[in-house]
Amino acid sequence: MNENNKNTASLEGISFHSTSNYSIVQEIGRGGMGIVFLAEKDNEGVKDFVVLKTLKTLSKEHEDRLRREANIATGLRHENIVKTYGLEAVPFSHLPEEFVKEIDSLSFENADRRVSSRVMRKEPLAHGAGGSILAGHHLKNEKHKLDEKRLMLISMDYVEGTDLRALHREHVMKSLLLPCPIAAFIISRVCRALSYAHQYIVHRDISPENILVNLQGVSKLSDFGVAATNEEEMKLFAGKLCYMSPEQINKEQIDARSDIFSLGLVAYEIITGFNPYTTPPGMPYEEQKNYIKKLMQSEIMPPMAVRSDVPEPLSKIVAKMLTCDREQRYQRIEDASNDFEQKYLYASGFGPTNNSLAAYLGIFESGFKNYTQDQLKQLKFLKDEESGKIKLGRKISYSYYTKEGLKLLSEKDWTRVFQVLAKEKMKESMI
Repeated sequence: MNENNKNTASLEGISFHSTSNYSIVQEIGRGGMGIVFLAEKDNEGVKDFVVLKTLKTLSKEHEDRLRREANIATGLRHENIVKTYGLEAVPFSHLPEEFVKEIDSLSFENADRRVSSRVMRKEPLAHGAGGSILAGHHLKNEKHKLDEKRLMLISMDYVEGTDLRALHREHVMKSLLLPCPIAAFIISRVCRALSYAHQYIVHRDISPENILVNLQGVSKLSDFGVAATNEEEMKLFAGKLCYMSPEQINKEQIDARSDIFSLGLVAYEIITGFNPYTTPPGMPYEEQKNYIKKLMQSEIMPPMAVRSDVPEPLSKIVAKMLTCDREQRYQRIEDASNDFEQKYLYASGFGPTNNSLAAYLGIFESGFKNYTQDQLKQLKFLKDEESGKIKLGRKISYSYYTKEGLKLLSEKDWTRVFQVLAKEKMKESMI
């Protein structure tokens, strides 16, 4: 050993407590299993925004569930997966009394997800921006009694941008859908995330709200609350009904192919405008299951049979992801990823990148009114062959839906896309 190394002081084996303090800015989401807050983290004067997620942690079961999720998520390190840092614990005695009362009475199983209607945020949010009893409250990392009731929170990276559910909804509200190459690019990045994650887990909860897109155009998979790591866990029933695979909703043994089907449903939804397994509003849970099971007795109509502007290669990839017989489905998510890239996105050379997705989001946020030539250069793959112009807006209009697609939509008259088409027809009848 080098003599200098012998005399060098080492910190190996030493443990210490950090001095992280958190200031809650606002509540940014609430779903079936937890509440999500935006917070400012202060480490000795170095500040940054993070996201804190909590469950109803008044029982050991909920605390164990959150700790399990944190253990899974912190071990996943990939560009297209939201980075998780670990767990924090705050004694209930340090929290506002109103919040403690509220969380004690919450029923997460029946909660509606609450998300901001804003698609993109270009400036950091102001402190105390409202929307939560905890807004403006400071959470200190202090020692506490071991038997004291605590609020457990997962600390995650703050993805400044939007989730795919909100992005799709904002498009539909403007009678638009995401351009096919943009939609396929987002799905292809999630394929990459799952290709890595499937070495360790099956996600089981793939849905648009669990796919985030930041301001730099990077798509990220989030929420590993019901991820399964072994065969026993994969037997448990978990996930969102209208994004479940046939084997998942039938409570059969699942594997990574179940996530492929779920992601195929997400792709189908943002490409055609609707989820084929969406259920009527107000339908009881058990009836929803039976309704979807009945639909699963028939194969899903291919996207190109619903909308005429869906390219055949893209339609075939999504249709293969959605084969009800899992033996006929893609067997590995990386095979779907390769097909997205080789047979569709980059088959002609230039295609979408993170930069082009960021450029599109910026232009969309401006209402397609303000954009630069540099942004347009990033979107050359959207050039219309007939006019030679870049086609930014993909309209929801009767002229793009086939007869079969319109018939299918008429059976789902509660969907936003059907309502947009109904308004279009009403306007035409008034002319």
